[in-house]
Amino acid sequence: MKLHHKSVLLGCTALLAGLTSCSDDTKYDNPSGETYIFTIAVSNGGFTGAETINGILDEDSKTIEFTIPAETDIEAVRFATKLSLGASLDKESYDVSTGAADITVVNNQNSTVYHASFDILDPVATPIVRTIQCIDDAGNTCTGFVSDVTRTVYLNCENSASASITTVSLLPRRTKYSFTESTDGKLYAANPGKIELDFLGKTAEYDISFAGVPTYGADFADALVFDNSATTKIWADFEAENTRWAQFDGENFFFLSREGGTNPSIIKWDDVASGSPVARKLDTTGIEGGTFTVSAGGIAHGHFYACNLTTALGATQPLKIYHWADANATCETLVNMTDDTNVKGRWGDNMSVTLDENGNGYLWFFAHVAGDEALRFKVENFTTVAQEPEKVIPPYSVAYYGSINPVVGEEGIYTLTSTYQRTILLVDIDLNLLNRIDPKEGCEFPVTAENDARVINFNGERYMLTTSSHSWSYSGNQTLRVYDLSSGMNTTMAFSDFSEGNHDVLWSYSLSGGNCSAWSANTGAAIGPDGKLRLMAAAPRSGFILVEVDKNK
Repeated sequence: MKLHHKSVLLGCTALLAGLTSCSDDTKYDNPSGETYIFTIAVSNGGFTGAETINGILDEDSKTIEFTIPAETDIEAVRFATKLSLGASLDKESYDVSTGAADITVVNNQNSTVYHASFDILDPVATPIVRTIQCIDDAGNTCTGFVSDVTRTVYLNCENSASASITTVSLLPRRTKYSFTESTDGKLYAANPGKIELDFLGKTAEYDISFAGVPTYGADFADALVFDNSATTKIWADFEAENTRWAQFDGENFFFLSREGGTNPSIIKWDDVASGSPVARKLDTTGIEGGTFTVSAGGIAHGHFYACNLTTALGATQPLKIYHWADANATCETLVNMTDDTNVKGRWGDNMSVTLDENGNGYLWFFAHVAGDEALRFKVENFTTVAQEPEKVIPPYSVAYYGSINPVVGEEGIYTLTSTYQRTILLVDIDLNLLNRIDPKEGCEFPVTAENDARVINFNGERYMLTTSSHSWSYSGNQTLRVYDLSSGMNTTMAFSDFSEGNHDVLWSYSLSGGNCSAWSANTGAAIGPDGKLRLMAAAPRSGFILVEVDKNK
């Protein structure tokens, strides 16, 4: 304890008679010499060494049981403890690679041995390169740069023909590594090859480059906005609340309008960019029924999907799913689902499409009001759809205009968001929670919900974009926001790093719309054929924007 007042010092002296000092460095002697462990936990557990893992202590048998991740540094495990006054452990760290270790508690001349056992779980983490150093031809020490997004190690010795690697730091710590093109202990610029990692069967590889630190990311300072929002002049279909869902694949802006009729429509990127946007209505063969004939939809590899809205699922108001093989195709009805014992109520306010390039995956619907359940229809080859959906339970309520989107480049990882809440979730295909980003007081993360979150990699950086929902007068304008999630080897780790930071917005653009009762909001992101980043945001009473962003130079 640090002492700032004489009265405190006197009190300390009276209470702890016989001690020479009350400073932090004092080792207190306990005349009783007790050597008990009251609590104990591994303090450097897991992949990064930041995880605390409590042990199960049996004082009678003097045994402790731990279950720890394989990624823990098991050759140097450290403990956080509460011990008898004056007691300490006999070591700063312990090698538990055999699955056991004796932990001795020492107090003056007394000691007690506790027998600790360690159940080491199977490995789950992909190994990574943390740092690397080498010596170039001129004898200079070069510190490299590692990009987990591009999976490239830059040695930073671009004027050298060869390099001798001196230091490689990896996570987890017991990861083994090898170079695919090493000769006589050196790497050569003409063919640097790769570095291959292996952690107990979990493997990864990084390309090697002799180049220096590259210029990454998007140049948002020169972002080009094609504005059809209330900020300039709102697109007519969005003036009221008759268009509540829109999607974007980099070439097509697809929106489900019922302004003046049933109007599922597409606007081409090239038309918007040229200054002459034209809405092209899709075929409406077979589209009928429901509270609204069209409501939400999505795009998958050139295929378009839409649904109606049913506010009372049943024989007279079924949930329907429609499909177009391309922009010129005849509409076909894939699903015509009526009420059954498991599915009731209101469906179709939202729809998410998560299909791979072969047309396999799911069509998703989240309950409108309660938000405590989801339906997913299994799809094969784009058009073979299970007529009975699976019911899946989200980790949190995802009511109103919920969305699930795949994280680009990370199989089986999805963002899950809703206008109902501000938290952004990271889940697997069965909606099991992997990580989350919560609002943080005093940071830029807005007071309104961030909806339709999407994660995309572009030019060596990872970005997440959202469009905030706008309901009542206390909400801000519906706004496209972009966040930098480049920190971390994957999106799960990036969520953790972002949560610990300031939640700063990298770039934003307001659509300036008015309050509305149908407070949906959509985003889109893709890399265009010209290699530039293309973004979209849309919302009722706000209109839409398309954005083009070039690479940083």
